[in-house]
Amino acid sequence: MENIRKIYCLIAMGAFLWLLPSIGLSQPCNATIVGGSSFPSIMAAVTAANPGATINVEGTCTEIVFILAHKNFITLNGGGTATITCPTAACAMQRNVMILGKQITITGFNITGAIAGIVVAANGAATIDGNTIHNTKRSGIVVLMGGYATILNNTIHDTGEDPNFTERAGILVCDNASALIGFNGPTDTAPSPNIIQNNPTGILLTGTANARIVGNTVSNNTNNGIMVIQGSQAEIAGNDIDDNGQNGIFVSQGSGVYLGTTNNPILDLPNSGTNGDKGLSCSIGGYVDGLLGTLHGLHGALGISKGCFNSVTK
Repeated sequence: MENIRKIYCLIAMGAFLWLLPSIGLSQPCNATIVGGSSFPSIMAAVTAANPGATINVEGTCTEIVFILAHKNFITLNGGGTATITCPTAACAMQRNVMILGKQITITGFNITGAIAGIVVAANGAATIDGNTIHNTKRSGIVVLMGGYATILNNTIHDTGEDPNFTERAGILVCDNASALIGFNGPTDTAPSPNIIQNNPTGILLTGTANARIVGNTVSNNTNNGIMVIQGSQAEIAGNDIDDNGQNGIFVSQGSGVYLGTTNNPILDLPNSGTNGDKGLSCSIGGYVDGLLGTLHGLHGALGISKGCFNSVTK
């Protein structure tokens, strides 16, 4: 009988060891400069990299990645499996990835745990492509202070966990920054859509920001799907803006939104979706122009307050 118990124990232990990789054991971080050395952190590899370098990353990297202004033309490739995380209290008040350099590409990462997943600032420029960004304290992707980002094929969800922060959004563009969200430019023949779900606001433009927002799914966000305020401007086309708690698109405070007024095929695509309040709401010196498409809300398609200049047609 004792021998039988031992056999069962050995079988159970073997099964447990076989299952370990599937129940969350993480690999250590490894960052390899293509054609060069390997490092135990992304930050060490970035420090050693020359312009034009590609850094392939594997495993779970618990660190803050800071790409300084003199670090340009660098690609970080997570291969669809690597994670950048910030689990400690101190790290949670930082950014997972901070970009001040130009022509930086971040692709194929799972990014979580900090105040913001990726920040592009101070005239930095980046392409953010094919990442999953989630469970941050404030926002998923932030572009600010003259930064510029092309944001493609990402899934951004469950950001803005800390209600003590203002301006919480899946994507936040602010302070004279600009972004292409969902496409590379007017020469594209099809969008490269982001999925932006379960955030306080889906996409927020504020502080004289501007963006072209094309072909994305912006859904199930608590407040507005897309919010354009404080002197900001946006071209918004071909998005599924659906099931957001307030308005599909909200425009206010001297800001403007253009819906398919450029005579460019990809920028003329209509928006669609049903939201908790209005499809499109405009107030306090805002202005809206273009084609509404099938965008509407439970309380109507349009909510135009006094002081809004409205040229939208259905």
